[in-house]
Amino acid sequence: MAARLPRSAPLPRRLALSAALATALIALAGCQPAAEPAPVATPDPALDAPAATGPLSAIFLHPDGMGANTWMATRLMHVGPDGRLAWDQLPQVAIYVGPTSDSVNQSSNAGATTHAYGVRATLDSYGAIDGTTPTAASGKAQSLMVEAKAAGKAVAILNSSSLTEPGTGAFLASVANRDDEAEIASQILAAGPDIALGGGEMFFLPKGVKGVHGEGVREDGRNLVEEAKAAGYTVVFTADELAALPPEATKVLGLFAHESTFNEMDETGLAEAGLPAFQPQAPRFDAMLAFILSRVKDAPNGYLIVGNEEATDNLSGENNAPATLDAAIGADRAIGLALAEAKANPALTIVVASDSDNGGMNATSDDLDDPEDLPRPLPARTASGSLLDSDNGQPFLTPADANGVRIPFYITWASDSDSAGGTVARGIGPGASKIEGTIDATQVYKALYLGLFDTDLDAK
Repeated sequence: MAARLPRSAPLPRRLALSAALATALIALAGCQPAAEPAPVATPDPALDAPAATGPLSAIFLHPDGMGANTWMATRLMHVGPDGRLAWDQLPQVAIYVGPTSDSVNQSSNAGATTHAYGVRATLDSYGAIDGTTPTAASGKAQSLMVEAKAAGKAVAILNSSSLTEPGTGAFLASVANRDDEAEIASQILAAGPDIALGGGEMFFLPKGVKGVHGEGVREDGRNLVEEAKAAGYTVVFTADELAALPPEATKVLGLFAHESTFNEMDETGLAEAGLPAFQPQAPRFDAMLAFILSRVKDAPNGYLIVGNEEATDNLSGENNAPATLDAAIGADRAIGLALAEAKANPALTIVVASDSDNGGMNATSDDLDDPEDLPRPLPARTASGSLLDSDNGQPFLTPADANGVRIPFYITWASDSDSAGGTVARGIGPGASKIEGTIDATQVYKALYLGLFDTDLDAK
């Protein structure tokens, strides 16, 4: 292990060492320094425009498994220490506290149930608590999305995993067991969202019937793809098909993978299988949101969009830092699209929150401040035993900071599962006044409800 730079070392020496290290690593990699990062964006006053004159709308984006440390690592990897993400531009900020009624942390399905109904759920709930659709914080036995649709608003879901994954599915389906994905798919179709984009073709086809991406698994013989077509949906299976849809295609079902649109493996597993982290036929999360916005942004009664980036959660569970951070910047691009829409539409509320911190990702440059030992492969684990993640044994390099220096860092992982720490909610728009201080997970629902219906449930 390299000797640590003394904490009292003068700043110029630290800068010189960082620059020397960056030069050594760049030479080692046989590449040139990255271009300067984009200028740091400053908040646009238009984003805080008080007048909400159009129909009330809301977007809830759920980058699953992303705690504050994952956002920090995303910033370092993609825009550098002095850059800022779209996520950074959301003015309302709160610490998210999300216990279930029987655990200190959320499960994906419990978190989604809480977001959909505004009530604390049990760890095993999926749009149902103790087998019953809960009474929401609104006083109605229906989810936020079902209520929005009943009010005449356009509704849409997008998910980088299967559409039956709870981050979106719990807004439209209630089941006793989250593994009953065939039933979840049936309920999603029956609920009739205007647009539903994601993976999970297998749950829409009967067993023995081969689809575009693989064979179906339904035991009831129903072909939901054909049922969707009969109900007026245009069904597409690839990013190219989605992009080619004419403007008049406003009722769309996208099934872009057999299950997830990403391959849930660590770096070694992907290499051994000869697979990319993200399946090339599927649109990425931000592309799905861009399509949905193009179709619903002018809905006469407003709209509700719920999006779940599941790759940030599942790839964290595989301790795959490069793929996790690739998915994370895609989620941030989606946030940027939503922010652009908020600039044009002050009646739009945006809430961004995860329900857990998966893997306990941490970015650090500890023990990387002495270039004299390079090239020096990093170990598989830290001295304390934490799994260490790097760029094929060498440190990652940030884009250039304000001084033109690319700073090396690596990732350590605390676990391969969900935890309760470090989760942050952010937002903008009429309902986002609820996102401040320290909030319970139920406040996500209340913020979205205020943004959609101009009703403060805390004042009732």
